[in-house]
Amino acid sequence: MTRYIRNKFIGLIIVLIGVTILSFIFSNISSVDPAEAFARRTILNPTTEQVENLREEMGFNLPVHIQYLNWLRNCIKGDLGISLLTKNPVIYDISKKLPATLSIVSLAFLWIIAITLPVSILSALSKDNFFDHIMRMITIIGISIPNFWLGFLMLVVFAIAIPIFDVVAYGDFKGLILPSLTLAIPIASSSIRLLRATILSNMNKDFVIYARARGISRNNIICKHILKNSMPPMVTVFCQNIGYMIAGSAIVENVFSWPGIGRHLVDAIIARDLPTINACVLVIAIIFVLLNLFADVLNCAINPKILQETGGF
Repeated sequence: MTRYIRNKFIGLIIVLIGVTILSFIFSNISSVDPAEAFARRTILNPTTEQVENLREEMGFNLPVHIQYLNWLRNCIKGDLGISLLTKNPVIYDISKKLPATLSIVSLAFLWIIAITLPVSILSALSKDNFFDHIMRMITIIGISIPNFWLGFLMLVVFAIAIPIFDVVAYGDFKGLILPSLTLAIPIASSSIRLLRATILSNMNKDFVIYARARGISRNNIICKHILKNSMPPMVTVFCQNIGYMIAGSAIVENVFSWPGIGRHLVDAIIARDLPTINACVLVIAIIFVLLNLFADVLNCAINPKILQETGGF
């Protein structure tokens, strides 16, 4: 188990390095000069000499690989730089923005679990019946709806037509409901289709037939046998979806005026704030790879045969 986790962890470190390199390259190949963008925000009609001085002062005149190595060296020391947009340390801005994103992602994850498990089981047990057909249609619609359109629709219905919620409601639990549902519905819809198919594929396996022959009740077969063997792929999907929600929260946060890290990243991209862009990508990537590692470990705990198949003992 220890060797398995170590190998996974080394692989995730390599992924993180690759993500930061790509982020740094893509941030630096934009046609918009970050030094010029910063100068225009801070100086009225900046001259070419002033822009060049700022570029040299911020280190943007160095080759990209030198900039990356300097940035990586500072990151290892815990220094993510100073934001060109807010003038605050980047790590301070992220520490203020990240909890807001994690709050809606956490509630969205609870919505996904609460919706996916019962609906998937009922759809599988009532295969090709009325309930299954209705849920198939609903989940297809849920998968197809873009987040931004769903968010605007929820605001129009539940904040304007039926004023149950406020249009801007940051700061209390009630304000979490609409943005978290907007994040959860498309992912829950795809998860229902996946878990239903997994349950159906396991219902005709030999271990289920043997359990029925032993006289084990239907509920015990579903809970202790079918669900247990259906969960490993779902654990991976659920953990990946948390990473996807954090990375893709920018659209929802902009729709609901939510001051999270996704919206902060969009503002940094518009302002060409390279230290903030690279730091936000790094933080999101770290969360994503750690969730994948957690999913792998949890799958091994649920199904120890994974270790045998991968030689991870």
